[in-house]
Amino acid sequence: MAVFVNRNAPTLSVVIPNWNGAHHLPECLNSLRAQHFQDFETVVVDNGSSDDSIKLLEGDFPWVRVIARGDNGGFSSAVNDGIRQTRAPLIVLLNNDTRADPGWLQALHDGIQRYPDASMGASRMLLYDPPHRVDSAGDGFSLTAGAGYNLAAGEAREAVGEDAWVFGACAGAAIYRRTLFEDIGLFDEDFFLVFEDVDLDLRAQVAGHRCVYLADAIVYHKRGASTDNASLEVISRSWRNALWVAGKNLPLTLLWVWSLFFVLRTVRLFGLAIFFRIWRKLRPVTGSQTSAAGRPAPNWRQGVIARWYWPALNRALRSLPEKRRALRPVRRLGTLRLLPILLKPRRAIEDAIEGPGGEKPAKPRIDKAGPKR
Repeated sequence: MAVFVNRNAPTLSVVIPNWNGAHHLPECLNSLRAQHFQDFETVVVDNGSSDDSIKLLEGDFPWVRVIARGDNGGFSSAVNDGIRQTRAPLIVLLNNDTRADPGWLQALHDGIQRYPDASMGASRMLLYDPPHRVDSAGDGFSLTAGAGYNLAAGEAREAVGEDAWVFGACAGAAIYRRTLFEDIGLFDEDFFLVFEDVDLDLRAQVAGHRCVYLADAIVYHKRGASTDNASLEVISRSWRNALWVAGKNLPLTLLWVWSLFFVLRTVRLFGLAIFFRIWRKLRPVTGSQTSAAGRPAPNWRQGVIARWYWPALNRALRSLPEKRRALRPVRRLGTLRLLPILLKPRRAIEDAIEGPGGEKPAKPRIDKAGPKR
């Protein structure tokens, strides 16, 4: 099936970050080739893959534009390169470990047009394996847990069958107006991976932008296939990035609230580390508690705090003041305006939150035939 790609001015630019994803790309790209909506270009940004990704793309998918970075700069750097080197007014981000429903791009395009007050749109991301429970129906942000989370994760796919206003979008399958990036900037490349989309979501909300969940935009996601979420590198990076998300973006009052819970979690973390170090002195450590590669096992007996968490926390704290100052111009909503969005991150379309100037969102545009379902 031939793909129509308007190279001069496509309506959509689909940007796919890739690192050693040759085993995922064929299914992902073939699902794009089968899309009902065809006025788009596909851009794969390769993060210095050592597998056959580039060869596969050049040989089997000549309609895909490839940006070969030559190094692994992480998710943020890859998608930023794709956004900078495309011209479409609408940007769609997609993970390489996904399969898009044939109507996915049509639903994203029609949905973002139907809700003119939305600067970004979230897909109905379902787990790849049957019974295809919800992976994400948009994102939320918790002041007490200190980080972002996937809305409706684990619920039946039928539970999220209606459009809704949500806090944010999971960047694994989302649509953004280019004007959003022009206003608040691109993804923070210091994050490398983990919570970079939550950071953008919170930055957008504080700046007065909105996100809509589009129930008809369905994507199947192989959760964890491209990232080892259990590795200490990812876990410690999550700790660091969570601090950046809140520290950069939250109004001062909410930041104090977030900080209180963060300190309590940190004290608990260090307390556990001290306890297990004492326990280690009382009981000998067996060989099974150290990984074969000589790296610390995922427990508190092998200096995990000193080797992983503390360097990540130290870097976050040192760079935070400059990051917060840089975003001062886009922090337009105060605590009273932002708190309802955080406490209730999913709202019915009719249950609107006022914009930064006190205005209500416009009603969705519906033609005479009604919205597509």
